[in-house]
Amino acid sequence: MNLFLVLLVGGLFSPLIKNFQFLKLFAIFTLAVGSFFISTGNIQLFQIIVLLVFGAIIISLHDEQKNTITQSLFLASASTLFLEASTILEFVILFEALSIISFVLAAQIKDKEEAEGAIKLFVAGAFSSGIILLGLALFTLSSADINATILEQSSMLGTVSILIMLSAVMYKLTIVPMHAWAADSYAKIDHSSAAILSGVIKTVVAVGAFNIFLPALQDIGTISVYILATLSVITMTLGNFLALHQQRISSILAYSSIAHAGYMLLTFASVSSEFAPNGLLYLSVAYIFMQSAVFVILNDLKRNDNIETISDLKGLSKRNPLYSLIFTLQLFSLAGIPLLAGFLSKVVAFYSAVDAGLWIVVLVALLNSALSVGYYAWIVKHIYFDENQKQETVKISYNANLAQVILLCGTLYFGIFATDIFVF
Repeated sequence: MNLFLVLLVGGLFSPLIKNFQFLKLFAIFTLAVGSFFISTGNIQLFQIIVLLVFGAIIISLHDEQKNTITQSLFLASASTLFLEASTILEFVILFEALSIISFVLAAQIKDKEEAEGAIKLFVAGAFSSGIILLGLALFTLSSADINATILEQSSMLGTVSILIMLSAVMYKLTIVPMHAWAADSYAKIDHSSAAILSGVIKTVVAVGAFNIFLPALQDIGTISVYILATLSVITMTLGNFLALHQQRISSILAYSSIAHAGYMLLTFASVSSEFAPNGLLYLSVAYIFMQSAVFVILNDLKRNDNIETISDLKGLSKRNPLYSLIFTLQLFSLAGIPLLAGFLSKVVAFYSAVDAGLWIVVLVALLNSALSVGYYAWIVKHIYFDENQKQETVKISYNANLAQVILLCGTLYFGIFATDIFVF
């Protein structure tokens, strides 16, 4: 609660600061002070990582993105509380708080295309809000105490209400068939906002929902395993195949995000394994660094050199070697290349599924992971092996470079040294 108050006060006072660079320092200081109020434990460590990634994104922001800082502080406060939710009422209230602030973040519209992305995000969010409130209403009817935990709920109506609320979570996680909005929203809204929504908020919702619904999933048993495993396979496969046919970089990253939602859902299907919680946690930690980094990179490249499609990346390695290297490493991590966080996270997640007896699903996931290498390698090929008529250097600010170094350190650290951090 102390952490929440620090971040909330920071968000309330931030609009009063007119100087942009001072506002950045104030926001980062607020996040740093807030991290001191976090105790030890796996979820608490994930909260610190969330604050760190928010700080890196804030560092990378440009002058015209001042309002994003305010919304980032509010989202950081809501995210840290959401990860600590222990009852259904807390979960629903904080789920709605994340949704509303996300709408405000995406509503920073500068053109018609961003307006389309923001509207689709709002419509999808409205659907998920309606569904989760329906689930809460049914849960209230099945329980005398609206603050009841999942463990206290065993009636048939209570089980139905939990499944309804889980379907609302699927909207946020972009699980097929509730994924269509994400392809356009992530691709068309401001890319720094997409970094927050697809990189940070998505993982926060996944971890928070897993923590609170774990007992119910374990209690429901076989039926939920088959349903979740099937949705996982469909989501990762469809996301990867659609990403193969995109020319716009943001669209590739959006469909890649959908595919990664399928990997996350695999851990939900593996709840019978004691390794499932750590599988999701590893996957979320890796994803939050990788996905946030690539969208922030795209934000800088679009702003400084109007780069939007794969063909625009031709010869980038000669025009900005550092950014090209960082972009390549983060893409390889998303693909699951060894010594990067994406590889280790998939190993742990897939192991939990094997331990739960889902080895056929893991085989499909491995094939999907191999398939994803194709479109990531295609991007890298344009960066390093194709020539472009443009010769001028792509200039990236010191702050943007610093933000990318922070995010890359997370990707490297959790890919090489972090095997002992999360206790099995």
